[in-house]
Order: sequence, then C-alpha cells, then structure tokens
Amino acid sequence: MANVPSELVAAFRGGAARPLASDEEAGLAPVLAEVLTRCERAWPGAWLVPGDFAAHLGRHTPADAPPAQTLATLCCEDLYLALAAVEGHRAAVEALDATALVPAGRAVRRVEDSTAFVDEVLQLTRLRLLVEEGVRAPRLKEYAGRGPLRRWTEAVALGVALSLKRKPDRTTPLDDAVIAADLGAADPELEHIRHRYRPAFRAAFAESLAALSPRDRNLLRLGLVQGLGVESLGALHQVHASTVSRWMAKARSTLLEQTREGLARRLALNTSQLDSLLRVLDGNLDVSLASLLKEG
Repeated sequence: MANVPSELVAAFRGGAARPLASDEEAGLAPVLAEVLTRCERAWPGAWLVPGDFAAHLGRHTPADAPPAQTLATLCCEDLYLALAAVEGHRAAVEALDATALVPAGRAVRRVEDSTAFVDEVLQLTRLRLLVEEGVRAPRLKEYAGRGPLRRWTEAVALGVALSLKRKPDRTTPLDDAVIAADLGAADPELEHIRHRYRPAFRAAFAESLAALSPRDRNLLRLGLVQGLGVESLGALHQVHASTVSRWMAKARSTLLEQTREGLARRLALNTSQLDSLLRVLDGNLDVSLASLLKEG
C-alpha cells in the first residue's frame, strides 16, 4: 500500500463534511488502512491512488456519527469500484458491466421482455453512469455506498427503462409515405417499385441490421436514434471520438452494402432501381433503424 495511514486520514479529512476531532482521527487510521487493503484485494485491476479513495470515502461518510463507525456501514468495495470506473480504469468498467449492469438487465426485462429494448436501456444506463451530460457529472459520482452498487444500478436502469417506455413515439414507420417522399410518387416506375417491393426492402434491411456486430448495432442505435454525439460515444467505449466516427461510418456502409445484396437476392431489379431503393435507406436511415429496432 503506497500511503501510510496518517496520509490516508489527512486525505479523508480533506473530503469530509465536517472537521474531525483528534480522537476520531486516531481511531480512523487503522480502519482506513483495512478498508483500502480490502478494496484493493477485491478489485486488483482497478487500482486507485489511495489518497484519492480516502478523500472519496470522506465525501460519502455521514457527518452525524464517528467516521470509523459509519465506515463500517458503507459498501466500501462498491464505492471503490464506482470511483475507478468513473476514472476510466478499463478493469473497473468491465467489472461494473459484469457485476452491476448485466444483472440489471433481468430487472429491465420486467418492463419489456425484448432483447433490443434491454440492450438499449443498458447502453443508455452505462452512458448515464460514466459520462458527463451537459453540466451534470456522471451518475456514478452520486453513488454513496449506502447500499449495494448492484441494487443502485438496477434502480437507475429501471428509471431509464420506464422513461423510455413513457417517451412519445418519435419514430415514423417505414411506410408508403416515407418511401414516396424520397422516391417521388410522380414517377410511375418508382411508384410501382414502392408498392411492389416495400416488403423486400424491409426484409433485406432487417436481415442486414441483424448481421451487424452488437457493437455496430449499438452505435447506430445510440447515434442515429438516441442522437448521442461521437464525444459521448467515445467516452462510453473509452476510445477517441475519431475512432467512433470511423466505426459508425463503417457500420453504415456495411449496412447499406448488405441491404443492397439482400435486395439483389430477393428482387429482379436493375441497378438503377436498386440504387433508388438504397437512396431511401440512406436518406432515412435513422427512421428505418428506429422502426426495425422497435419491431425487434
């Protein structure tokens, strides 16, 4: 352990809501040392600067009782994991996913038993926990250790799920009106394509979407449907925004190309007609994606 107990006490005091009496400080040193050792054993790959964690404990320890006593009531290992995840330690983010987010998915299924819905809720929850939203700090910084992190995360995920269910449907089905707007109903040939081949268009697009990797589907869902920017998505995936831009461009290109191949397998259309249909997809990708994800 890098810091001696007295330095841990000084850091704790700096984060505490009130001054500490001398007898409180004397009893606090061995408790902090024991808590830190326990946390480092629980999460060996999510290492924090000991003084930073001691200050974090100070901020979340209630001021109305002796700190050494109240520390015993906190979920200190969970507080350690939460802080390490917010600071971007990859091992901590992976542990957060495994121990808190994935289990929360079972509760989300009680709101809607759909894999696509659960996946979207968990991605939005992960974003809310780990990434700043405007002036609001990542929600994990609000976790105070009064109960298990798993239960706290479940409550956040359920809030996201219920909000998503209550949100008015802002998507437009990929129906005749959408296709006509882009193809141009005045063209008799394209009007014929619109009526005759719309089911094949939807089937090819759904097939292509299902063939994408989970990461690419999530990127398209969060970027095109939820409207998240590349900076937020980069923070979510712990990569630079330019990397996210490349991922999304590749996912979009793959989706279009595979849809074209799916249409070619299903339909006897010439190149011009196929390109007309793909212009609809490319111009209304967010609409099409939202509609198909809702159906999944």
